[in-house]
Amino acid sequence: MPIKLLVAGLFLCILTKLPAIIIRDDLDDSNYLVNDSDYPALVDLIERGDCIGTLVHESYLLTVAHCAADLEPGDSLNVNGTPYAVAEIIPHPQWNQRRDEYDIALVRFSRPVEGVTPLPIYRGENETGSLITLVGRGVTNTGLRGERGASNDGKLRKCTNVVISVDDHFIEIRFERPGEEGITELEGVGAAGDSGCPAFIEVDGVSYIAGLNSWGDGPRGVRVGQYGAFDYQTRVTQYLDWLDSIVDFPTPPQPDNKPVILDVSADRLPTGSLESLSVSFTGMPGKTYAIEQSSDMVSWQVRQENIMGTGARITRRITPAAVNPESLFLRVRQE
Repeated sequence: MPIKLLVAGLFLCILTKLPAIIIRDDLDDSNYLVNDSDYPALVDLIERGDCIGTLVHESYLLTVAHCAADLEPGDSLNVNGTPYAVAEIIPHPQWNQRRDEYDIALVRFSRPVEGVTPLPIYRGENETGSLITLVGRGVTNTGLRGERGASNDGKLRKCTNVVISVDDHFIEIRFERPGEEGITELEGVGAAGDSGCPAFIEVDGVSYIAGLNSWGDGPRGVRVGQYGAFDYQTRVTQYLDWLDSIVDFPTPPQPDNKPVILDVSADRLPTGSLESLSVSFTGMPGKTYAIEQSSDMVSWQVRQENIMGTGARITRRITPAAVNPESLFLRVRQE
């Protein structure tokens, strides 16, 4: 059968009212851990592991209103290790703490943040079907137990999921169980401790804030954070007029449009079946790359990672995971 190969460019590149990261039970926790230095624009609001805001302008954080409500002017927040005083808390004018809708707020600092690049907000039209990445800190557990018995070690984690629906206020995702159709490589949802954590959508190699972790729920018999539970992020695109009326957002970073030539050749067994693929590309010195595989261009599985670019041609051999050989896509992503 013919193999369809995608020649890809560079890709950068996841209840109660307190949402963090609940992970798959069949993966080691180390797969989800990330360094704080990878996300200097994320700011702990109340204490470590209790609410997060994201720097979207040199003077503004974006978060959920039910977290911003616990702040006061004069509070000090650490941004990448440097303290900054809060000058103003600006919840959406229609937010009501007794309801879930309009759960979005800005926090203004008394002086501009230095040395940290603000992250861009998403301005697309339809998030449904998109892969999102949530990055948060707080209680953690697996989907077998969810929030029940979860613990908080203060470490930062990221997980992925696929948007199943959107409405006028929220992005909805569902926690699939290993083996279920639609599960992602780092499947996870929010839980207690990380309300406000960003949900990113990647476009042309740039990660945009599309959602803010707000709340979660489960159908009958399913607790928050368990497999089958739903997680909801405030849908940022629905509040662009309000946000733009307050903040003069910086121009988003431009993607690296330099093409990456991805050469792929197939090695076959005497029977004609696929044995392995040889993937070649040129990586920039000092940058690291990952080779990823997909059957639908929505969920991507890392096949090799931490490949150091040298400026010369790099060749790696991979054995494709079990997928439909008629729908096999590959891409190279800068880590």
